[in-house]
Amino acid sequence: MSSRGSAWLREERDAYVFGLLRCALGVLLFLQASRALSDWWDSGYFGDYWHLPIVPASLVPSHGVYAGLLAFELVAAACAIAGVWSRAALLGSSTTGLYLLLCDRLQYHNNRYALLLIAFLTAFTPCDRSFSARRGARALSPEARRAPTWARRLVQAQVSLIYGASALGKLADPDWRGGQVLAIRYLHTLSYLASQGVRVPRWLADVYTSPWYASATAKGAISLELFLALGLWQPRTRRFALWLGVLFHFGIELSARVELFSWLMWTAYLAFVTPECRERLLEVDPRSRVARLATVVLRRLDILARFDVHENADLLTSAGSIVRVTDRSGHAHTGWAAYAQIASAFPPLFAAWPLLAMLATFRERRQRSAAAP
Repeated sequence: MSSRGSAWLREERDAYVFGLLRCALGVLLFLQASRALSDWWDSGYFGDYWHLPIVPASLVPSHGVYAGLLAFELVAAACAIAGVWSRAALLGSSTTGLYLLLCDRLQYHNNRYALLLIAFLTAFTPCDRSFSARRGARALSPEARRAPTWARRLVQAQVSLIYGASALGKLADPDWRGGQVLAIRYLHTLSYLASQGVRVPRWLADVYTSPWYASATAKGAISLELFLALGLWQPRTRRFALWLGVLFHFGIELSARVELFSWLMWTAYLAFVTPECRERLLEVDPRSRVARLATVVLRRLDILARFDVHENADLLTSAGSIVRVTDRSGHAHTGWAAYAQIASAFPPLFAAWPLLAMLATFRERRQRSAAAP
């Protein structure tokens, strides 16, 4: 085994973010189990109709057992959200869901399987050390939250496999890589908009339904998925890959019905977040009303615990700015660069990060040009 591989097995990190990952997956499992229960209530037991079990027919549950398993899956997902027997609940809910998928392949869907598998793998992380209702005010200290986190690599690998398999499958399909599949989807989209009374400008409809546009977007989607499969692993490209992934799945959510898949991938990105807390220092001038308001918002919505926020009454005098961010490497940023640093680690503003980073770079170059003799 390589030294890097053994280091992955030995590493111990703060488990805070894994508790957040568990809660989010628990919500998705709860929604998926609720849908299955609703289908059972409306349509009845799948075993009474045509079905294709993957497991031997003798292992397919009866009507009553099936209803009980669905109820257990739902309750276990709720326990995972609340932090009651967290890891066991997450493992029980995901394992039950995987077993039920094996009982009828007609209910199988890639996004359902991916959710269950990622939840199953997350149960092997120390995801029970934060966001626990059982502890209440007795939250674990940062030292007590530290634990082996090698299992997060399994979740990361599964995310990469999803993107890689999807890209290679599309690349091997001449209709997909040629754009025919997307061309049909675009036509359906325009038909749906027309049925809802939405009028699309003629020039835009012509572009949207043109063969070159479908071909270009098909090749772009394949390239993007290949980049995500690899770029998420590289520290230099990870932030940009995460940003592209957020926008990619936002586009999918708007243009296709993929159940919970987009939400699953956004949630799974938490496995790529550096599992350390409060490593960035955010200083604000308390005399600025805007800075104080931003501080309140940041403290309430900083769910990833990225920033250690402090007030500094001398900040404007010493740094010439009402906000200063010191990153992990110890470099201080002010002005637009500070805002870009905040957006890069603050989920509600993450989509704006590249724009703020470009503005910071542009301003820095202007200042250098002005200072040059």
